[in-house]
Amino acid sequence: MMADDPSVALLYHRYAGKALPGAHREKCHLLAWHSLDVAAVGWQLLAPERPLMTQLAARLGIEPEPLRRLLAFLLGLHDLGKFSRAFQEVLKLTLDDMAPPQGRPYQQRHDRLGVLLWDECWNIWRKEGVLRWPDGAQAPARKLLVPMDSLMAPFFGHHGRPVATGQLTLSDFFVDDGELDDATAARDFVADWAALIEPCWPVDKLLDEAWLARFKTLSWTIAGWATLSDWLGSHRDYFPYCQQAMALADYWPRALEQAGVVLKATGFAQPPEPIPYAGLAQWFADRVTPTPLQQKAADLPLQAGPQLFILEDVTGAGKTEAACILAQRLLADGHGEGLYFALPTMATSNAMYTRLGDLHHRFYSSVSRPSLVLAHGARELNEAFERSVMAEQRESDDYATMDVSASTQCSRWLADSNKKALLADVGVGTIDQALMGGLPFRHQSLRLLGLARKVLIIDEVHAFDHYMQTLLHQLLAHHARQGGSAILLTATLPRAMREALTGAWRHGLGVDASPLEAHDYPLLTHCGARATHEVPVETRSEVARSVAIDWLESEEEAIERVLAAVEAGECIVWVRNTVDDAIRAFQQLRERHPDPERCLLFHARFAMVDRQRIESEVIRRFGKGSMSSLRRGQVIVTTQVFQESLDCDADRMVSDIAPIDLLIQRAGRLQRHQRGERLAPVLQVLAPAWRDTPGADWLSQAHRGTQAVYKDTSLIWLTQRVLRQRGAITMPDEARTLIEGVYAASTDDLPEAFDQAHFERTGMDKYAASMATHNALNLEDGYQLNGDFDPWQEEREMGTRLGDEQSVEVVLLKRRDDALGLWVDDHRHADRLSRCRLRASQARKLAPLPERHAEQWEALQQRHRGLRFVQPWLPEADGTCGYDEQWGVSFEKENPR
Repeated sequence: MMADDPSVALLYHRYAGKALPGAHREKCHLLAWHSLDVAAVGWQLLAPERPLMTQLAARLGIEPEPLRRLLAFLLGLHDLGKFSRAFQEVLKLTLDDMAPPQGRPYQQRHDRLGVLLWDECWNIWRKEGVLRWPDGAQAPARKLLVPMDSLMAPFFGHHGRPVATGQLTLSDFFVDDGELDDATAARDFVADWAALIEPCWPVDKLLDEAWLARFKTLSWTIAGWATLSDWLGSHRDYFPYCQQAMALADYWPRALEQAGVVLKATGFAQPPEPIPYAGLAQWFADRVTPTPLQQKAADLPLQAGPQLFILEDVTGAGKTEAACILAQRLLADGHGEGLYFALPTMATSNAMYTRLGDLHHRFYSSVSRPSLVLAHGARELNEAFERSVMAEQRESDDYATMDVSASTQCSRWLADSNKKALLADVGVGTIDQALMGGLPFRHQSLRLLGLARKVLIIDEVHAFDHYMQTLLHQLLAHHARQGGSAILLTATLPRAMREALTGAWRHGLGVDASPLEAHDYPLLTHCGARATHEVPVETRSEVARSVAIDWLESEEEAIERVLAAVEAGECIVWVRNTVDDAIRAFQQLRERHPDPERCLLFHARFAMVDRQRIESEVIRRFGKGSMSSLRRGQVIVTTQVFQESLDCDADRMVSDIAPIDLLIQRAGRLQRHQRGERLAPVLQVLAPAWRDTPGADWLSQAHRGTQAVYKDTSLIWLTQRVLRQRGAITMPDEARTLIEGVYAASTDDLPEAFDQAHFERTGMDKYAASMATHNALNLEDGYQLNGDFDPWQEEREMGTRLGDEQSVEVVLLKRRDDALGLWVDDHRHADRLSRCRLRASQARKLAPLPERHAEQWEALQQRHRGLRFVQPWLPEADGTCGYDEQWGVSFEKENPR
């Protein structure tokens, strides 16, 4: 530590906040300076004109400037625990005039020590005038204990989870050796910091239960802001180490200046400027006529405050563009700063990322450069995303090029982790990344901060099971409380699910749910605090159609239909319900197809390298741009991955029986694109022979795989019944009849033989909802630990999805010249491309890695850190199971050929 003026070398200048052993110049960064660095970033992020500050001030009833000073002051206390000599021991500094280490082991994190010091001292500091308490505010300390805990929790919990002291004792960690008292040094820093920033303590509001409840709901956003400020304020490139002692007032301007620089470098200097929606011609060079849904989205009057839109329409109605229209209108009307597109799978996220292209730029002014980031677990395998983030920009003095370089730098920082990705102006990713904000994952508050002022667009909400629906309801309620808006897209949605979604939204707004009455389809539901409107929408004639249903009763009959389509020169898809059924059908079709190379198997049990290759091949053969010569005689045997992710279509389709919404979705891939003259579309459904009074084994007897997937046999029977009654899937005219005929059927209408299966499925649905409620954070309780239960316990297993069985990630290995290597080599993402995901029971069938390869496996894990969390598998050493790039993982000794 050095000081030009010894009079400014105070006790707190003897404590380091960060240190870098072996550094040549400054050996450490004083704790006071790091505290001010972080506070300066938070100060800049809370500029009075920024929407985040506007929202917080309005919800808390405090003017922006006083609120800014209070929150920045509290943020400056986030590392108060580092004044502990126990923490200083960790830094192992042996510098003159610095706090000498005491030789005590560092057994508690500094964030927890900060809570300990604050809890012990804040009231003493209040009485001593250190905190600059407002005149006349003499509320008893006992009445402020609980409110003060709630107020401080987001700041001490800046490492991704709230903290509490438990049974710690102050003297065990904060030393007073006569020469230097840790607690006194902390008090002196707090006093000087308070004198500089002049915080305004809202004592009366802290005693108001209604105000405190509002603060608790906002505390997640405040915790995310504190974490972001700490991350940016710890960036050594922008906040270089400084050991020099000086007055806080002299360092503060330097910190503010550097905070402005780091915000600009990472894309947070100012939000992009939205512009009003001015028609599709503003987006596309070609003349585009809006669909009825898109026109309704453009004309619908917006409500005040947070609002929810549910868009129900058939495939091809332009739901995505309609959502973008609403999103741009909401942005321009001040209802958000950015967007997040949440898709059900990584594949659909990739497709949306590509589809969005540079469209997001059209939502903002020409001088804005909104960041666009892809957020899901395998995004580094998306080549378009890799190019956009990692592309090197040529050096030039040209302003435009320099600006692009800055934009690339922002994108790189935001793309560094999925936690940061939701902070981008425009994000595209899986729904899981958003749902994780409501689960006790570390830094989940950063995700909620990213979503707080965004328009949240969620596609295919009908596909969510009861577990995900429960998590979604919580997320929507919280999003409404935070002032955000949401747009939900679906082709088929049972009325009960729609009522639950609007009910969750209105709960978040603090108003009673209103019953829904409309049976129209297509339908736009618009829900705000004032009212819920159900707006019927016309159908575009090109997408209104009827797909006839033809029933098949055996696999052999299905194979004959597929081969007949091949002989007629058509392309055909067979969607199976299980991978094993798909493999068996593919094997039989290859043996009988006149050109076996025109047969393709597509399912989820491939290594990522082969799944990507097969996806590309599916798009090449069946995609929108595929030519008739290539399509002739093509066959794909696939599972639900085909219906979920790819913009493809077939001349003919066979499908195993499945619940009605899935059959509607699959039929949407049948003759999806205009290709000239074709025979009328027919969906050929493989199902058990119809029985008015079936037995309990009606489905399992002939379709064991389907029974294993859809355990509630009544859904399958009701689907077959309504389709036999209607004879076709007629959209949109009979959409409600089909969906409600299955999902709103009375239990009295079910065959008695299905009572047990239906009862078990209902119980599983209740269990799934209960597990979601148990796993989820209660966001209304605020960002703090309550009682003895800590939901952030590391050993807890939870996720955004709840299957009947946990899945396991497996990495495929092979030997090369007696050395163990990854399945894929010579690729920067070889470890990810070599993995596949299996059910836990399937993974247990794989042979364990031979002991003689243990050392080589350890070396691979050192090289690829992510491999520490996956199961290794060497197929060539497995006498039972195998892998083939054409068939995927096989659980039989002999791979199919």
